[in-house]
Amino acid sequence: MRQPRQEAQNQAAYGGGDIFYFERTRLNDLFREASKRPLVMVCAGAGYGKTSAVHDFTLEYQEPVPVWIQLSGRDNSSTRFWENYANSMTQVNQSFARAMNKISFPDTPDKMNQYISLLNTIVDQQRRIFVMDDFHVIEDPSVLRFIEYSSTYIPVGTSLFLVSRSTPPFNTVGLISKDRQYIVNENDLCFTENELAQFFNVLNIPLRQDVLREIMQDTGGWAFAINLIARSYQKAPGYGGYVRNAMKTNVFQLIETEIWDGISETLQFFLASLSLINHLSVDLISLLANGDEDLIDELEKQNTYVRRDSYINAYIIHPLFREFLCKKQALLSDKQKQTTYKIAGSWCMNNGFKIDALSYFETIGDYTAIVSLFYDLPAQIPHDVAKYTATIFDRAPAEVFDSVYLLAVMHFRVYICLGPWQKAAELAEYYEVKFLAMPEGNDFRNRTLCALYYSWGFLRRMMCQIDDCFDFDIYFEKSMRFLPKQVDMNKFANHCPGFWINAAGSSRKDAPVEYIGALSRTVAVVSKSLNGFMSGEDELARGELLFYRGNTSAAKPYIARTLELARENKQFEIVHRALLYTLRIAAAEGNFATMEQAMKETEAQLDEGEYAHRFINHDLSLSLYYYLLGLAEKIPEQFKQDFSPYSHAAFIENSGNQMKARFCFLTRQYPPLLSYIREMKQRESYLFGRLEMLAMESCVLYRMKDKTKAFEVLSEAYETASPNGLVIPFIELGKDMRTLTGAALKEPDSDIYRAWLEEINRKSTTYAKYQSNNLMEYRKANPLEDTVVFSQRQEEILADLSHGLSRADIASSRNLSENTVKMIITELYDKLGAENRADFLRIAVKLKVI
Repeated sequence: MRQPRQEAQNQAAYGGGDIFYFERTRLNDLFREASKRPLVMVCAGAGYGKTSAVHDFTLEYQEPVPVWIQLSGRDNSSTRFWENYANSMTQVNQSFARAMNKISFPDTPDKMNQYISLLNTIVDQQRRIFVMDDFHVIEDPSVLRFIEYSSTYIPVGTSLFLVSRSTPPFNTVGLISKDRQYIVNENDLCFTENELAQFFNVLNIPLRQDVLREIMQDTGGWAFAINLIARSYQKAPGYGGYVRNAMKTNVFQLIETEIWDGISETLQFFLASLSLINHLSVDLISLLANGDEDLIDELEKQNTYVRRDSYINAYIIHPLFREFLCKKQALLSDKQKQTTYKIAGSWCMNNGFKIDALSYFETIGDYTAIVSLFYDLPAQIPHDVAKYTATIFDRAPAEVFDSVYLLAVMHFRVYICLGPWQKAAELAEYYEVKFLAMPEGNDFRNRTLCALYYSWGFLRRMMCQIDDCFDFDIYFEKSMRFLPKQVDMNKFANHCPGFWINAAGSSRKDAPVEYIGALSRTVAVVSKSLNGFMSGEDELARGELLFYRGNTSAAKPYIARTLELARENKQFEIVHRALLYTLRIAAAEGNFATMEQAMKETEAQLDEGEYAHRFINHDLSLSLYYYLLGLAEKIPEQFKQDFSPYSHAAFIENSGNQMKARFCFLTRQYPPLLSYIREMKQRESYLFGRLEMLAMESCVLYRMKDKTKAFEVLSEAYETASPNGLVIPFIELGKDMRTLTGAALKEPDSDIYRAWLEEINRKSTTYAKYQSNNLMEYRKANPLEDTVVFSQRQEEILADLSHGLSRADIASSRNLSENTVKMIITELYDKLGAENRADFLRIAVKLKVI
């Protein structure tokens, strides 16, 4: 039964246990759900109300009387534990208790089997709760082993609640995997903001919402601290500056007398050092303790405010205890602090916490470690890491750039990745002047200039989309002039951006050719100096341009040569792009076998551990493969999401957006697609990529019945493509482009060159037939995936088509408009990859859908 308001008010005001009255409904619901499992672990530090919460739940439990076993340090004797256990069992099952005493503590396999047999024969299978309170005091290995083993044999209907300040040190993975264990932790036991408001309301303490929020932030919902605040509040003018400080003072005094004064000086220093860092992984703590098992053991005994959570492999420190420890940091010497930050930074770097690693290294001024962190990152530094690091470099002491190798270059690189290229260019010019002024024989100077010019070359390679200037080869050539005799190839990253090799942005005649010229000069000097680095990239660019001009047969030898050179020199990015074009050429020629082979070879690259972008690039290729087949449903999920915020066209996010655009096109999601294309037109872009989106936009607009606008965009796309004879972006749109160009040819006033329209119409028609054939071959090769799902309406229209009905007949018999029937038939054609009714019926019969 619930207590009356006055009783709750009185007990809460005087610190009674029923402060937890305000959480009871929520926690009882939680425990009721938990009790459906055989094992329930209730783990939290002191003052969270573990025992009170479980006790309140057992009082309201509508099943047989719960068994409550109160443990103490004396139960670390297996004999004493067994006596306590058996004595508690007499309350509910005297026969079982007597049998337990006969076999004594099961310290042998035979006795354990006898005990399990007793559970199965004497204990009734009914709803019952057993509680072992203060389980954290149990350290005896034999007792722990008994609970661990027997927990897997708990009778049906029985729940064992282990109430503990720390996670019991035994393995229950089997129970967790079968959903036979439930864990209740500090977060579950803490007051919610709503419960906190109810508590103070009962005490007639009116609090503003912002004050309630402050109390939640200060206490984390910890009942003990909330109770202290309640006691003090009516005597103080307010929370801030009064009650808050009083609460913390009382808690800190309690910690000082009950915990701090009783631990070793070694542990005091260790705890103070832990307050410096945010990560408390068990592995990191072990590193910081330098393998001192006695220190770790003493730490784990402080489970009032510190506990080990084996499920997340970390230590949990109470927030107020951490705040207390922060006040003890003055005990640490500078050397102790540096050691802590150094170890924590290295651990974070090795475990993927880059931002934290950067923070720790900056704190101790270890800029060499900051630079080393970037060696493991791809050429495109993740935006959040680049943004955070830029601020570190901007405030770094000027003199460190003269002594830490590559620090200046990394400063430059992060601004390349952030995108404000004017800032990046200014930094490059500043550091060029700075290091050229050093003595010519200075090794530090020459190595820095080598890396600086190399990164500058990549910047100029991307900036050509803005300024239409192809001078990046000059910077790569300068870089090689300063190349040291012994080269660490990890310092050189090759970034082949996006779907394309050719980064020209201008549609000016021969702009792509000029880009290839600069790239050829770059590859000649870099591959010679760096033992094959960049090998094949210029050949790929030549094949790429031929492909976009529609000359697939001429492109293939260049692609083949690229694969040969790139594989020989382990240029995995270049191999990936070459396979991408192998795939597209095969699709354009109706060669499904080569498409399949290209994907197999792409998948093989996943085994190349040195290839940083292998997973995202594989997914991009797989997505393109399914796009070319028209199978939108098989495109990986990440490319079915919303478009990513703008980043430079050379960055991987843009490649993802290009694939998302194709998915939107296949699935007729026009608003987000058109919005993306409009945004793309406002910024720099690859010529090839921009043209693909323009061609796609024209088809979308025609699908949407906006013929005038569709012709306008098609004309814009033609003007963009014609100076360099680019046709593939149109042809790859198959039947959509065939339909659009066919309609344009009927327009007497079209301002698009008629011969060009006829060529695109003819070639897109051929491409559509190849696409249909490729899809059929795919279905032959993947018969288990051949199930095509139709809606009820589609099935009806499918049946009508098989009976030879015309669109008008179907519309009349189904009471639909002819436009609706036309739309549904188009959907059916798309699902089967059919070109026309005869093609559709042939495929449908083959697939046995009619």
